Amino acid sequence: MTEPLVSIIIPCYNAGAYITDALKSIVHQTYTNIEVIVIDDGSTDDSIEKIQEVGDKRIHVVHQENKGQGAASNVGFQLSKGEYIKFFDADDIMCQEHIELQVKKINGQKNVIASSEWYRFFNNDMATAVYATETVWNDLRPLDWLKKSLSQQYDMMAAWLWLIPRELLIKAGGWDERLSLNNDFEFSVRLLLQADKVVFTRGAKVYYRSGRHSALSRSSSKQAYEAAILSTELACNYLLSAENSPIMKAICADRYQEWCFRIYPHFPEIVQLLEQKVQLYGGSSRQMEGGKLFQKMSDLVGWKMAKRIKFFFYKIGYVRLFESFIKIFKRSKNYHQELATNNI
Repeated sequence: MTEPLVSIIIPCYNAGAYITDALKSIVHQTYTNIEVIVIDDGSTDDSIEKIQEVGDKRIHVVHQENKGQGAASNVGFQLSKGEYIKFFDADDIMCQEHIELQVKKINGQKNVIASSEWYRFFNNDMATAVYATETVWNDLRPLDWLKKSLSQQYDMMAAWLWLIPRELLIKAGGWDERLSLNNDFEFSVRLLLQADKVVFTRGAKVYYRSGRHSALSRSSSKQAYEAAILSTELACNYLLSAENSPIMKAICADRYQEWCFRIYPHFPEIVQLLEQKVQLYGGSSRQMEGGKLFQKMSDLVGWKMAKRIKFFFYKIGYVRLFESFIKIFKRSKNYHQELATNNI
């Protein structure tokens, strides 16, 4: 029996420092019947040279002016011929058995999506790779998968998790090209809700690179945030259409609250809109995360004021001075406690 063709689509924008590692992990897969479609989205670095150096005939490069990851992914899908589709980031790495294991797990089913394990690594050092088993690392109905994943403190909705049957992707539709930030969330929710089942592929590992300063996920422009909120709104509408329950409303409220934490104190009109959405869905119990000092400040003055104080010190460049002040304060406090303890 002929192995089905798998199309691996990689949008690439100025990923010259990383794309060699990504492509090598793909061309050395134990599953060989693949095509790799790299959409160069107007790169200005040495990405093309790095791609050419890999030198595998299964790699096809298409050039376009910079239009964003969604547009590049859609072009890649239009050009693809595979029975199964894998969207992949230009700075991530997959284990050698990744595609083979996911193809076997789907086992020819047309309305089933295969998920995978994922590991996060830092500072370009694979030795730092860490993971924590998720509650969704099982075979689940899509709605159950979404509820379990989105009820966690941290969820992973990246499109590289999935091996997608072509017919299912056509049914769900491609990427929304309006969305420059948080677009995986909208895409993955819409995609999964069209499937009959999500099957977990144990051992099919993806290594997710953290700390890339030029990554789109670090964008903080007003336009990017507006796109992120639109993605959230669309995805929440899909979820509530599938199940208008207290649990789903709480998930949506938490999602909007997380964006409040991220955006504040910038763009107050966007934050106000987000806060209205949080209340619309019944409020959120989520707490903004931070170090021990931030948590103590939040307890005293609220998370908004604590974030303003933190932002002020970072903005004026006195982070080290601030940290030194805190150390001196703690030492002084300990010193006075010792005096009191010893009745000095």
